Amino acid sequence: MQDPLAIALRDLRGSVRWNVPMRPMTHVRIGGPAQCLVAPLSEEDVALVVRVCRDLDVPMHVLGGGSNVLVADRGVRGVVVHLGALNRVVRDGTRLTAGAGVTVPSLLRGAREAGLAGLEVLTGVPAEVGGAVAMNAGTREGETFDRLHALTVVDRNAEVSVLERADFRPSYRDGGLGGRVVVDATFDLDEDDPKAIYARFESFLRYRNATQPVSERSVGCVFKNPAGESAGRLIEQAGCKLMRRGAIQVSARHANYFVNDGEGTAADFLGLIRDVRARVRDVFGTELQLEVKTWGFREEELRLAES
Repeated sequence: MQDPLAIALRDLRGSVRWNVPMRPMTHVRIGGPAQCLVAPLSEEDVALVVRVCRDLDVPMHVLGGGSNVLVADRGVRGVVVHLGALNRVVRDGTRLTAGAGVTVPSLLRGAREAGLAGLEVLTGVPAEVGGAVAMNAGTREGETFDRLHALTVVDRNAEVSVLERADFRPSYRDGGLGGRVVVDATFDLDEDDPKAIYARFESFLRYRNATQPVSERSVGCVFKNPAGESAGRLIEQAGCKLMRRGAIQVSARHANYFVNDGEGTAADFLGLIRDVRARVRDVFGTELQLEVKTWGFREEELRLAES
């Protein structure tokens, strides 16, 4: 007998694959297989996936560039949705509308070539637009929502709608989407000389390359910065730099990055999270909160990482 999920997804335009390894799809190169990986071609197809998962009570995760997610070694149950096919960028005056699957570097390049400024603050963010919005990704110079004008989203009821920036209450590393899936995002930008835009881009990129292990396999920042503080500084001052579990190590360049310098496992990564969190708690009395998203872990595994 056919799987009910397979039957329900048979009219989807796009690809549906089963038991797909997640390791090659994450920046840190860790993780077991996704039960079902879906790549829809349009917003209607995204709505179909959301409706199917809701009706069948199947867990659903949305995968962007794979830079801020840690997948369990056993893999992840349910549906993983990748929106890479939603990759159009459209200009309307000083506004750019980018599909959820457009990479942030590609968006920045397109904006620069069009002489539109304002997104350079996202230089070095290794994400796709949908993920950057969902996380309100950013740098010390600014965040994704700073220039956001509107979003096309699919809500929990599988309805497609366009919402204004004012409809959201984003916070630090959280777009406040309330479970909505981003289909595309429109940004309000300023006209500027492409050479001036490129100069700012290069300046920000040099800083990122000098201070972050951008060429190594990581999930980006592991922990959120506590209010008025730097998680990286706390981790370093607590003596955690170069702390290791298996092939997972606290970066020598930036202590809030854990790098996979071999065949690292999610279990070791979670163990290192526990070790670092405990050390910072003991030294400073500060409880670090995760910024990285964790998929496929049992509740007791995550509780242990918090203890």
